[in-house]
Parts: sequence; structure tokens; C-alpha cells
Amino acid sequence: MQWIHILAFIFAGLTTGSNLRKKIIIDTDLFSDVDDAGALLLACTHSQADLLGVNINYPSTYSVLAASSILGYYKHSHIPIGVPQPVTNRTFFDSRAYILGEYASKVAYNWRQHSDMPWMDTSSAWDPVQLYRKLLSEQEDQSVTIASIGFLDNLSGLLSSSADAYSPLPGSALVATKVKELVIMGGAYPCGHEYNFYGYNASAAAHVINTWPGRMVFSGAELGGPVYSGARLTVEGPIGDPVKAAYQWYTGYNQSRNSWDPLTVLYAIEGLGRTFVYGNEGGRNYVYPDGRNEWLQRDSPHAQHYLELAVSEKDAGALLDEYFVQGAAMASGQ
Repeated sequence: MQWIHILAFIFAGLTTGSNLRKKIIIDTDLFSDVDDAGALLLACTHSQADLLGVNINYPSTYSVLAASSILGYYKHSHIPIGVPQPVTNRTFFDSRAYILGEYASKVAYNWRQHSDMPWMDTSSAWDPVQLYRKLLSEQEDQSVTIASIGFLDNLSGLLSSSADAYSPLPGSALVATKVKELVIMGGAYPCGHEYNFYGYNASAAAHVINTWPGRMVFSGAELGGPVYSGARLTVEGPIGDPVKAAYQWYTGYNQSRNSWDPLTVLYAIEGLGRTFVYGNEGGRNYVYPDGRNEWLQRDSPHAQHYLELAVSEKDAGALLDEYFVQGAAMASGQ
């Protein structure tokens, strides 16, 4: 794809009318990888996204406060945040390669003036299942897209939830009624053993994937692994942007990161077309008790797909970089 075409697509995305905006809920483990921050930047600044809420699926105080600071900076302080209790004050440490840097606590503290939460106080955060039920009950039928870019405990809790003050429907029926599509960064296709499914609670992953009562689209490890983004933001992004700083703390200056989560959110917003195609015809995903997943092609057709790129890996990364830089620039008023 030529650069002129990329820029034309970008311009079209940034100027699309509000009637095409996707209602999005993000479920993120904003903690151990900076691509969650890039995904939030995209969800906050893409003109086709109508961000309804953010649920945190890793119970760190710093994850919650970093999300609140990022949302506030991008003029989304009204967006509710949920997190499972109890939360801890644990921070990320790269005990594998001793290269990657921690960013969540630094973003949370240095951008705390943009957060609606007092420093080290997450008591105003929602219970994630209650937040799901409230947000879904307020929307039209088959109108909400959920982007899961982390662990699946919150979604498992939603499926198991009972009728409450927000809706008389149990969780599975509420999902079937209100959710148009669940987009999941997890697994590998056609089969594999990926961290989001096995690394925290494999039982929750199996519960969600094997029983979800509607359409699911999967963004596997092989999709975003070879796509790199973020370096341009660290160089060209406006001074004072929290996601620019997050990438600098995590990867260093002018260094990119794998793009698992931003690509997942980009599909959740834009769908198929210029960047993505489906990699399967029929079949369904299945998660085993240990978190391994396998695409069961022999099964009857389900409303499930896994994604492949319609463009080169280099062009996909360049597209994300352009969105990051342009979105950050708009948020800063440049």
C-alpha cells in the first residue's frame, strides 16, 4: 500500500460522520504491556468510536489509575471504569528479558491531574460485571461491540450474572440481546497456546469462548506479533501525551512494540475492509482447560471468525502509527 493511500484512508477515518460511530466497551489488562495504552489512545481518538466504558481485568491500583489518567487526558473523563476487587499495588517487572520498563504507575502519577480518582484511591471504580450490565441495558439491541484485550474474567462474570436493577435478563440473555460482536485478542489460529487464555485464568477463558451466545471474532497472537508500532509516537507525538510517555518508558525512544491490542481495537472500530479479512470459512474456536485453543473446522458453521491482514505487516504498523500520531496531535490541540 502506498503512503498516499494510507493517508487517504486515515483522513477518511478521522472525518467520518458520527452516524457511523461504533459503540465500544474495552476490557483491558493495562499493566504488563504498553500496547493496551496504544489501544486506549485509538479508542479515545478514532472518530468512528463511541467509547462507552473501560473494564480493567488485571486488579492493580495502577492499572485503574493509569486508565483514568489516560481517559481524562483525552477528554473522556466521563467514561466509567470497572475493576475486580480486591485491587493490589503490584507493578509490572520484566523478569523474562529485563528490558521492558514499567509504565502504568508513572502514567497514573504524572497525569493524575487528569484523573477523576484521587491518587491511590480506586474506591469510585465500578464492579466490572455491574458496569457491563448497566452499560448494556442502556443501549439498543445488537448495538454494542466489546473489545477484549486481556484476560476474560470480567466477561465470564457477566455471562454468569443474574437479573438485577439494571436488567431483568440473566447475563447470557443480556449479552445475546445487546452485544453485536465480541472481539477477542487471544489464542492462536488455527491452534495454539497464547498467554491471554492460559496466563491468568484459563477456566474463565474456556467459559467465555465455549459458551458465548453470539458473534465472536478473534485476533490471534500471529496477527499482531509481527506488526510493530509506537516508535513514531515516541518521536513525533506531542510533549505531554501520556501514551507517548508510556511507550518511551516501556520500549525506549524510537522503539516499536508488537501491535496485538491496537489491531484488535482497530478491527472492533472499523471492521473488515482495508486492513482485515477473515481467515476461515466456518468452524468455531474451542478452548481446553489448560488454555490451549483449537479451531474446530469440522463443526457446523458458527458466527465466529479469526482475522488475517489484508495488507502487509509493515503497512499495518504504519497505519497504526499514523492513527497514534494524528490522534495524539488532535487531543493536544496541535
